[in-house]
Amino acid sequence: MVADIIVFGAIWTAIYSMIALGFSLIFGVAKIMNLSHGAFFMFACYAAYYLSSSGLGLFWVALGAIVITIILAIVSYLGIIKPMRNSLTQVLILTFAFAMFLEQIIVITFGPEPRYVPSMLEGGMSILGVRVTHQQVLAFVITIVLILFLWWLLSRTNMGRIIRAVSQDREMASMLGINAEKIFIFVMGLSAAFAAVAGLLVAPFLTVTPAMGWSPILAAFTIVVLGGLGNVWGTLIGAFIVAYAEMITSYAFNPQLKEAVTFTIMILALMYRPNGLFSKGVSDA
Repeated sequence: MVADIIVFGAIWTAIYSMIALGFSLIFGVAKIMNLSHGAFFMFACYAAYYLSSSGLGLFWVALGAIVITIILAIVSYLGIIKPMRNSLTQVLILTFAFAMFLEQIIVITFGPEPRYVPSMLEGGMSILGVRVTHQQVLAFVITIVLILFLWWLLSRTNMGRIIRAVSQDREMASMLGINAEKIFIFVMGLSAAFAAVAGLLVAPFLTVTPAMGWSPILAAFTIVVLGGLGNVWGTLIGAFIVAYAEMITSYAFNPQLKEAVTFTIMILALMYRPNGLFSKGVSDA
């Protein structure tokens, strides 16, 4: 049991990190609390299901699902979030409503029945005596690569410096000739891409349903509360805490208590560490 917790905890730490980093990034830069982030995770899975049923190769299925999800996110930003972005409460309500709307669209289009997304890699292997699928290993590897890519983008590139400048002082960045709105759109697309990739990687070993986006958004919200909104490294530590808390609960008690534990962690964090364990900005990436 200990080996199972270690192995699957590591896999879900990586996956949760990717979902939460996208959620945290858009807040850290644009101060947008996007509750439709989990819906993008779900939408990418259904986009992959639809494209795979049309006979496309898996690479094109994945690419198509990611692009469609990015477009959806940018449209939602321009049409829903941007007009209300100065009001945190209105953005929360609108993005929650948009997530509900997407879920109902999926129910109407595909029905409530679980759907199957094919694995990118078949077969499995043993790690520490634990049997894992090659798809799970692939999910872990790709998420680690993308997390490192995000760190490199934010801390080692000119685009990263621009993103950090907008995050720290939008007005000053605008005075220096930086188009903040273009940065917000870029970050919104990047955030949605992370959610989409996470969805595509886990869809083959999860049940694809219209409501599957709510669990990731609960985990992501809890993680960024723990790590501090907009903090990359704090988000990674928060993902580690949440993933292993869920794994220990699942194996030692009952898998159905997993989300209850996540919710409990979020409540405790809000009560005792409302600014996060590591409350710093995107500039610390």
